[in-house]
Amino acid sequence: MNAYSVLEIALVSLIVAACAIKAFGRFAPRMRMRLQARLANALDRPGRAPWLRKAGQRLGAAAPDTGCGSGCGTCDGCGPADAKPVHLRR
Repeated sequence: MNAYSVLEIALVSLIVAACAIKAFGRFAPRMRMRLQARLANALDRPGRAPWLRKAGQRLGAAAPDTGCGSGCGTCDGCGPADAKPVHLRR
């Protein structure tokens, strides 16, 4: 393998990983937010390096996605939607 092949494999791997992360965030937004919060809490602990704490604070400050694909209402309240009663008839 020459240097070009290694660079090409690394670049394609980064592109595929970035696309997979983006698709995961789009199709599983709640799970992504939970994982992001866990990672932020793990990084932002006393005794960690300052750059790790700063990264944890930046991850923890991310606002949740809103809109049709987020699993949340578009009112930015993220509360339960008004449930309408279901009436069954014979």
